[in-house]
Amino acid sequence: MIQSSKQLFADLVAEITAVYSENEAKSMVYLLLDTLVGLSKTDILIDKPIEVNIDFAPLVARIKSFEPIQYVLGVGDFYGRLFYVSPSTLIPRPETEELIEPIVSFAKSLGHTASVLDIGTGTGCIAITIACEIQNGAVIAYDISEEALSIAKQNNERHQAGVQFIQKDILAYQYEQSDKLFDIIVSNPPYVTHREKDEMEANVLDYEPHSALFVENDNPLIFYKAIANYAFLNLVNNGFFMVEINQYLGKETAQVFEEKGFTEIEIIKDMFGRERFIKGRKNNV
Repeated sequence: MIQSSKQLFADLVAEITAVYSENEAKSMVYLLLDTLVGLSKTDILIDKPIEVNIDFAPLVARIKSFEPIQYVLGVGDFYGRLFYVSPSTLIPRPETEELIEPIVSFAKSLGHTASVLDIGTGTGCIAITIACEIQNGAVIAYDISEEALSIAKQNNERHQAGVQFIQKDILAYQYEQSDKLFDIIVSNPPYVTHREKDEMEANVLDYEPHSALFVENDNPLIFYKAIANYAFLNLVNNGFFMVEINQYLGKETAQVFEEKGFTEIEIIKDMFGRERFIKGRKNNV
């Protein structure tokens, strides 16, 4: 049936605003129509006639039950690319995109093929994006979850990124010496403490994998300690690391890397003004 794209957009937004704000609803509907029908924002603005044979009712019902739209559609956006997602992977977040530019900039400054490791890769969005942006890098990614690695490999194929994925638990292998040293190590590990659950939205708590989100209240830096141990053994001299962090534990996390011997450590705020990343170097020669 041929119908007005502007009217279809308005009808869907009206449905979703029953539970979300108008701006959130519009964002969701833009993604919904772009992914399923191929309608761009411009198409909607000019009211392009569109033939639609999709029953949106069950999809809207899932969205209204607070299931993240990325899980409803099976894809999420990261750094301008679409990535497959599933309930076994975290949904890529816009603030995490801010990891990419410093890493790509450092990789391109090296004058040789950069070797990069992503620890706890999930969907593979960080590793794959870095591989696509630097083009001539050698990128490896670890994750403990077989299900997450399956999604990451699909994304790798989708973007023809050439990333090598390995199932590995960094907590168990934090003192392992790799066969080859890395120029760059990056990670967005679990860092939310259980006491922070009250601050989180239902669509995160009820649907996203808790193993990829939470750490125990009494040991919130467990993954950063493991990453620091592994990175100190497996970064080249002058190698670069960057990790996403819990905004409430910036100084404590920086101290983990300082005590291990890393230098040039800097806490970086994200687009929302929250302490979100730590970067630094390994200088031990």
